[in-house]
Amino acid sequence: MNTMTPYARAIGVQLPPEAQATFAYEYQRYAKDPTLALVFTIVLGIVGGESYYFGEWKRGVLMSLAFFTGIGLIVTVPMWIVRCFTIQNECDAYNDEMAYYVACRYWRQPADVPAPPQSAPTAAVKYARPPISGVPMTR
Repeated sequence: MNTMTPYARAIGVQLPPEAQATFAYEYQRYAKDPTLALVFTIVLGIVGGESYYFGEWKRGVLMSLAFFTGIGLIVTVPMWIVRCFTIQNECDAYNDEMAYYVACRYWRQPADVPAPPQSAPTAAVKYARPPISGVPMTR
């Protein structure tokens, strides 16, 4: 399945020992597989299939509508070609950001929280523990 990115490994080591196994489990649960993302891009990328995989449904709907309305040759085909070459880096950036938000749940104090990954916008950094469905939040 997925292996951890170097950033996620570095964050996992900084967590308290009792939280490292839970962090690794949640990372594997929520991380996206770069190989599967590449397959989605090659096979369904012309209609935004990889956008749906990453949860960017608005972008996926816009790409699908653009393709099916005839604008596809002008808009979606060039985007599809570019994304075939960049999707694996985008997947790693997504996984790094997700690892940061999952790890924020397990640091003991907000002062222990390191800087977010470079791909994460600084306005989106939250020091409160973000809710993840189905997982209890403890302090």
